[in-house]
Amino acid sequence: MSTMTMRVDRRKVNDAKTILAGMGLTPRAAIDVFLAKVISQKAIPFPLAMADSEYALIEYGATAGDLAGFDRRLNRVVAAEKKRATIRSVSGIASLRE
Repeated sequence: MSTMTMRVDRRKVNDAKTILAGMGLTPRAAIDVFLAKVISQKAIPFPLAMADSEYALIEYGATAGDLAGFDRRLNRVVAAEKKRATIRSVSGIASLRE
């Protein structure tokens, strides 16, 4: 066994304890489960990302309206490329082998 010490916001700890207790878990057990998943998946077992709209606003100053416009333009370009057969849909590994 190893000991790990960390600082965590008290409110988060208390809220998590309540939720975990309802699941029959202690915080220690929950962290143990988390670490086991990290090991088995060799990754964080859930996505770590901000919403596209939040990222676009922070990184590029793009609003939700700008993103909708980008999305429409991208869809038109993809549709045109599919018509020209310069791009194809991929539905799985098998379609990549064709």
